[in-house]
Amino acid sequence: MLKKFKYFLSKNCYEILVITLLLHLYGSLFFSDLYFYGTYIRILNTVFLYFGSTITFLNRKGENFKKGKIIIGLLFLLNFGLLFVGKTSIFSGLRDVFYLVFLALTLYNIAKFLISPHRFDKALIFASLSGYLLIIEIAVRSFMVLYKFEGNHILNNVDFSYHTKTFIDTVYYCTVTITSIGFGDILPIGHKAKILTSILGLTGQFYLVIVMGIIVSKFISSNQKK
Repeated sequence: MLKKFKYFLSKNCYEILVITLLLHLYGSLFFSDLYFYGTYIRILNTVFLYFGSTITFLNRKGENFKKGKIIIGLLFLLNFGLLFVGKTSIFSGLRDVFYLVFLALTLYNIAKFLISPHRFDKALIFASLSGYLLIIEIAVRSFMVLYKFEGNHILNNVDFSYHTKTFIDTVYYCTVTITSIGFGDILPIGHKAKILTSILGLTGQFYLVIVMGIIVSKFISSNQKK
């Protein structure tokens, strides 16, 4: 039973990760009471995201990844444990650092999967989408960290009255930036925010170009083998 469950997770890990990322970034769409959402649902969504990120390492093999799984496991435990620790500046800072490292390693894992010899299938599509959403998640968390060090003068027209409202506005800003929509209703203030915004835009465009090349190449290769 346990082996079947592990096989199911391994087989559908990228689909699960996409769902958890969508819920974490855009789950507030289904709630009118943001205080209820921020107090209870966001914590659950964060736990689901940790779980969804961790299971992407189940289908990786090799000695180096055995060590990587140990690191991921430790990061998962540290992140999960710090969710329930007092919100002091030290613990909050540690949680943010561990969270960014955790997400970066997950993105690295997805990148290795995308460039590995692999046929064109739904796993490739969902892995590509999860990587794109992970870039948004990393950017959002980076801005949230920047707020703590630089104060509220990072982005204009962001609601800082409640942390969940701040998170939602930041998700919106990072999404319209990476997709090159750029409505202009929220703008970066100060050189750090401008540089971070520039990096986000460049990373998003670079990722799309590379991933589209990989998908087209594997699609053509898959059809030639038939």
